Amino acid sequence: MKKSYTQYLVGALLIGLAAYEIFKNEVLDFVTYGVAGLAFITMGLIKNKVFERHQKVMNTISWTLTILAGILLLTLFRNDP
Repeated sequence: MKKSYTQYLVGALLIGLAAYEIFKNEVLDFVTYGVAGLAFITMGLIKNKVFERHQKVMNTISWTLTILAGILLLTLFRNDP
């Protein structure tokens, strides 16, 4: 399995975990896992060169989602009892 397909799989698993968290009414967990899943999927799209003409935009989106997921994860760790 190619590395980019592994990133799609991890992204899909994180989005599935986010869906589970929204049913538990954990909004911060939902947003954290959803953003992390989107970051993995975006990185997979970059590796497969799906949007070659928009490479700079895709890299910017990927970095933004990754940094946002990190900040949300730190917030999640801080707020857990």
